[in-house]
Amino acid sequence: MRAAAGTIVFIVGCLGFGLEAASFPAFTEHVINPEAEVVYAVDAADINGDKKLDIIGVSATYVAWYENSTWTQHRIADQLRNDNVCAAPYDIDGDGVPEIAVGADWQFNNTKGGGALYLLKHNGDPTKEWDVTTIRESIPTLHRIRWADVDGDGKKELVVAPLKGVNSHPPSFDDKPIRLRVLYPPADLSAGEWREEIVDESLHVCHNVWPWRRVGQNRDDLLAASFEGVSHFVRGNDGRWTKNALAPGNYEPAPRAGSGEIKVTSVEPYMLAAIEPWHANHVVVYVYESGAWRREVLDDSFAGGHLVYWGDFDGDGDEDVVAGHRDASSVSQTVGLYAYEQTREDGKTRWTKHTIDAGGMATEDGVVADINGDGRPDIVAGGRSTHNIKYYENLGAK
Repeated sequence: MRAAAGTIVFIVGCLGFGLEAASFPAFTEHVINPEAEVVYAVDAADINGDKKLDIIGVSATYVAWYENSTWTQHRIADQLRNDNVCAAPYDIDGDGVPEIAVGADWQFNNTKGGGALYLLKHNGDPTKEWDVTTIRESIPTLHRIRWADVDGDGKKELVVAPLKGVNSHPPSFDDKPIRLRVLYPPADLSAGEWREEIVDESLHVCHNVWPWRRVGQNRDDLLAASFEGVSHFVRGNDGRWTKNALAPGNYEPAPRAGSGEIKVTSVEPYMLAAIEPWHANHVVVYVYESGAWRREVLDDSFAGGHLVYWGDFDGDGDEDVVAGHRDASSVSQTVGLYAYEQTREDGKTRWTKHTIDAGGMATEDGVVADINGDGRPDIVAGGRSTHNIKYYENLGAK
């Protein structure tokens, strides 16, 4: 099994969950940007309308998209205010080129100020510098944004999640809750006011949020990972939100309480994947059984766990987990990116760990998407201390 630049892709068993599976694909590594500075976020979207997914990279001091398949960098915005920290693409105005919402003014320990939200929009040529409009400031510790159709009108709204509560205090920052909100785009994107709807004000240190469209629904629910664990938010027809506690996450006091990352499978029976606790060591899967979510730890060797995602990498109909961490632990000895293959045998689910990149990716963020259009899910990841963006091409199961 090979990867670009002579890199070997290793496949190993994980924690006794399974033996090596010959059918799991190898991945070829493509270095999109080897000198991307600190990479906070990556995503994939068709920016230039050629029906190919381009790669979006958010570095501390600039935002760029990389054109599929030459991977030419198009730098569309510089440092908006302090560090850029997150981004979310969506074609609000329907012109075929997605706008990109960007969170900036990232100040990890400043819970009294900072945090700004911007909208980037092309002005005719998406390869040139984009126009920047301020959506909202200040949102202290603004950390994650997602597009989701929460009201079922066929148009997406912007979900905004700060990391810490306003005026919360160290060491654990668990004395004040965050405000989880939804912002509705105005008709005039250049000057209009974004209407705010409050989803919840009860979570503490919310590290991630994710939309969830359940079967039979015409709108998106929200999942959140926080010190409270995994929470599920449902919007009623009256615009009111209901919170359901799905799983408490890690059973330790803050700051090792709850969950830090969350994703859900695309089809039933649903499974959740999480990093627990925040910035820590456990790769976790939750399986819904007998009316409750059963917790299963797939890996406990991480340090600075910062990514989970689902994708059916081997095409067997069962979604697999990809997870990454940005720090070296005493067990791992290095940073890395891994896949956990799901197989079912005699009615039981088994998991096998496969190394995607050991040492070359200090995983800060990632996305699973079909980058080359061959029908197989690929992986894109951005590195914090490794200062790089890579695309891992799925070569298919043998």
